[in-house]
Amino acid sequence: MASASTKPAPARIPETLEEKFERLAAEWQAAVAHLSSSSKREHHPAYKEIIALGPPVVPLLLRDLEINRRHWFAALSAITGANPVAEPDAGNILKTTESWLQWGKEQGYQW
Repeated sequence: MASASTKPAPARIPETLEEKFERLAAEWQAAVAHLSSSSKREHHPAYKEIIALGPPVVPLLLRDLEINRRHWFAALSAITGANPVAEPDAGNILKTTESWLQWGKEQGYQW
């Protein structure tokens, strides 16, 4: 009877920030796409984990906001402390998106 050879597990390459963000964003999207409650979407563990990535994730959030139009408003606000949306535009997704993208450009973010 042949013995099972035991090979060491291949070394796992750590995720880059972008890979981790993409994985968490996809997980979050799959879990909350059907929800209308922004509160439930924003309290999902993957969303919270994205916020925990801190300031380095801001350009990725802005890029995703621009390309995929996913609602990262609460995450951006939590990370940056900013709220560039004018009071009359609150609740208007298009204007909120435009405000955040303009804010990002004014702050010097590149994505």
